[in-house]
Amino acid sequence: MEKDILIRTKNLSKYYAVGDETIKALDDVNLEIERGQIVAILGTSGSGKSTLLNMLAGLERPTKGEVQIGKFRIDELTEAQLTKFRQRYTGFIFQAYNLLPTLTALENVAFPLCFRGVDKQTREKKAFEMLKLVGIEKRYKHKPTEMSGGQQQRVGIARALVTDPSIIFADEPTGNLDSHTTQEVMELIRNIVDTRHNTVIMVTHDKSVAEYADIIVNISDGKVVSKEYRRNMEN
Repeated sequence: MEKDILIRTKNLSKYYAVGDETIKALDDVNLEIERGQIVAILGTSGSGKSTLLNMLAGLERPTKGEVQIGKFRIDELTEAQLTKFRQRYTGFIFQAYNLLPTLTALENVAFPLCFRGVDKQTREKKAFEMLKLVGIEKRYKHKPTEMSGGQQQRVGIARALVTDPSIIFADEPTGNLDSHTTQEVMELIRNIVDTRHNTVIMVTHDKSVAEYADIIVNISDGKVVSKEYRRNMEN
């Protein structure tokens, strides 16, 4: 079966000048990511994993190289085009949840739909469906301070899903959670990908979290040092 490649990078590099020294945060990274997979970018602090995530999400410009997502060369898009691209095709899950403290769970999840001009009733209906999907609909009226870390991260996942994104970028999504809640959240993400076929690009330093991925991309000193194929590779 022909591979359904959603994301492709070619010689992707990011250099920073620090005094007289050039720091290679990312150095000639070549990747192919198929649609409907979880890809874990695994590495220690300073390895380049967050830089790679930011490049794939169009949050940073490469020094050289290409990022192709679907039909888009996102390294060539303007800032305005990138904003529209992210609103249409991507969702984000953050380590610190990044929920708006004055809004309820329902309002936090519905918030991204405001940028699409979706009416209030439709926004809230879709948001409640997403809260139900992640098993936290009973907390829909609760504000972030009234929820545990695991509950807040479930709200964050629901918010990432509400726009039906092709790609979800997750930056250390379990970094603030205990081991039991980490397992619950990762099983939830795994189940969502298996049933809804989103593509998840996840940065982590935790090998046990990376185990939930289809592919583990090990990165060190800005280079991909290995790729470990784990699941759904029978085709």
